[in-house]
Amino acid sequence: MIAGRYRLAAILGRGGMGVVWRAYDERLHRKVAVKRLLVPTELTGPQAEEAMRRATREGRFAAKLQHRNAVTVYDVVHDDGYSYLIMEYLPSRSLSQVLAERGPLPIGETASIGSQVSDALDHAHAAGVVHRDVKPGNILLGHDGTVKITDFGISRAVEEVGATTSGTAVGTPAYLSPEVARGEHATFSSDVYSLGATLYAALEGTPPSGSGDNAMALLHKVASGEVTAPTQAGPMTPLLTRMLRLDPARRPTMAEVRDTLETLRSNPVAVAATTHEPRSEIQVGEPDAATERVEPQPTLVRRRTTLLVTGALVILAVAMLAGLLTQDREITTSGAPHPSAAPSMPSSDIPVSPQPLTTATSSATAPPTTSQVPATTSAPNDGPAALSAVITEYYALMPGRLPEGWDRLTPRYQQNPAGGRGGYQTFWDRISGVRTTGVTPVAANAVEATVEYNFKNGKVVRERHRYILVRQGARWKIDQSTVLSSQTYRQAA
Repeated sequence: MIAGRYRLAAILGRGGMGVVWRAYDERLHRKVAVKRLLVPTELTGPQAEEAMRRATREGRFAAKLQHRNAVTVYDVVHDDGYSYLIMEYLPSRSLSQVLAERGPLPIGETASIGSQVSDALDHAHAAGVVHRDVKPGNILLGHDGTVKITDFGISRAVEEVGATTSGTAVGTPAYLSPEVARGEHATFSSDVYSLGATLYAALEGTPPSGSGDNAMALLHKVASGEVTAPTQAGPMTPLLTRMLRLDPARRPTMAEVRDTLETLRSNPVAVAATTHEPRSEIQVGEPDAATERVEPQPTLVRRRTTLLVTGALVILAVAMLAGLLTQDREITTSGAPHPSAAPSMPSSDIPVSPQPLTTATSSATAPPTTSQVPATTSAPNDGPAALSAVITEYYALMPGRLPEGWDRLTPRYQQNPAGGRGGYQTFWDRISGVRTTGVTPVAANAVEATVEYNFKNGKVVRERHRYILVRQGARWKIDQSTVLSSQTYRQAA
């Protein structure tokens, strides 16, 4: 019995952020759904309390929404140290379950689902509420044909506390908008993108930026706007293209999405005719002054100024992986360049590095000599010089002495977001040279530095990082890294 009122009956589902039961409200004599929110295990004390405060706040916002296509939140209660959402009970399956069982859906069915969900989201937006977590798992398909969206940012509120405090990402980033993947606040346009990604997955069988076990690599794809052109969307292709634009300001409103989907249900030919955009825009998206190489189809390419792609991506990234978050800004259909891919943009469109790396030559692949990396044999001191040396010595090892560099990372970051030794090796195999400048201690255990990566394909990425260091045994190690700014160039010929 929860809060002396809700009697739990059977588990309906569980996930990383909670468990959902079918329950019975003893007071009002009705079936309800009860979701117990789980606080990430790394959160304790004030952090856990903040997570629950956020969840309660989001629950109260959601409770104000009344719409036929949104699961109603009745109450938020606290019992025995846990927070519970009391919600409308809908006998249903989630869209993610349906896709897992049936595979891609027909266009008409997808348009029907999308029109109902977008109507609920438009209603929420009119009330000033951003969902923040639109994805197939949060769309319920009732046994009676009803479609409802649930979990209006409530679980995400808890997740964000965990991400902020631990420096790691939680859950799958496959349905995040690029700006949210970079660490920016979610807006109405973010919901539009996430719904577009959801509808894309319903039609294509996979999210627009792909999927996989390496959350960090996927996060980069999402943040950089890497989207594979749909092949099964038919007349929905122009709408999806607009919804999945990298620039939030150029996406349609949720009301426009709803209207288009409703029209599509009855007259798909008319929709295709009225929303079709020039082929060049569907392929190339939104070119800006600072652009990178574009791979051939089937990649749907979008660009933005270079500061955006990896800026806040890497609440997750360690120093050696900050480059991984930018390695694929040359937009390909996979995490690594396709062997047959060739540049499709003229070289004049690619900015040339005003300051080519001294290591960015054919000889840059040679590993640094031992004399470049002073050995650390004694217990580290806590002075600024010692902290700075952690960063300079680490990068002096790269890319030729990966085992030694690997040992300078904490176990947590070796596994996530590095993705283990395989992911680490894959990234550095693409680098021919790297250098650091402007290494500056900014706190007792924090250092900032500018890092320039020279990729073997001629791309040069310059980023400003902030590192969090921890001492393990007799050595300082890199535990967290945030990209403060990022620029990508082409090496001068």
